[in-house]
Amino acid sequence: MIIAVHQPNYIPYLGFFDKMKQSDIFVIYDDAQFNKEDFQHRNKIRIYHGWKYLTIPVEKKCIPIKDILIRNDRMVKDMTWQEAHLKDIQDNYKNTPYYVLYEHNLETIHTDKYDKLIDLNMEIINFLKDALNIKTKTIFAGELGFTSRSTERLIDITEALGGDTYLSGPAGRNYLNVSLFESRGIDVKFQDFKHPVYKQRYKGFISNMSAIDALFNTGELPEG
Repeated sequence: MIIAVHQPNYIPYLGFFDKMKQSDIFVIYDDAQFNKEDFQHRNKIRIYHGWKYLTIPVEKKCIPIKDILIRNDRMVKDMTWQEAHLKDIQDNYKNTPYYVLYEHNLETIHTDKYDKLIDLNMEIINFLKDALNIKTKTIFAGELGFTSRSTERLIDITEALGGDTYLSGPAGRNYLNVSLFESRGIDVKFQDFKHPVYKQRYKGFISNMSAIDALFNTGELPEG
């Protein structure tokens, strides 16, 4: 059984869902510490002259992601941040082939008010998971109750879920103690995600956009 673990990012990119699809159980690392430099509160969308970040205003504290609060009082050009994000999405994707199929979902998500970042991110992750037809079971790391850290934590999670293989992102090569996994009888595999190239609305192709870019342009999870 293959187990993967990942922080709950905002409108994640395709590699996030590729990792999910390859797993038997995908663990949402909700009690990992929030990192303001990462993608937990922001991600990229394609625009006519390149790309831009959509960033959720949050209280940037060194606390678990599941406890991060959204600053719903923040305004962007006389709009709420939700209205601003939805406008950017609409302006740049309304003429893509599949946008109309998912327009209502995005409007509903960005109309509802969320106090916690985790709740908003999971609403979007679950929407994209269904839209991309991924059936992998997801659970929250925080519900497992482990207090161990780093590689030991990932091993504890994998063992608790009956996994014999841990699927890591490619960056795991820089920090995972693979021998510790092996000493506990767990194989480690590293994701080899090759970003697919597809027709975007604007001229040229830019990779590593939010998965909504692929969904609105192709209607599926493209193969790399």
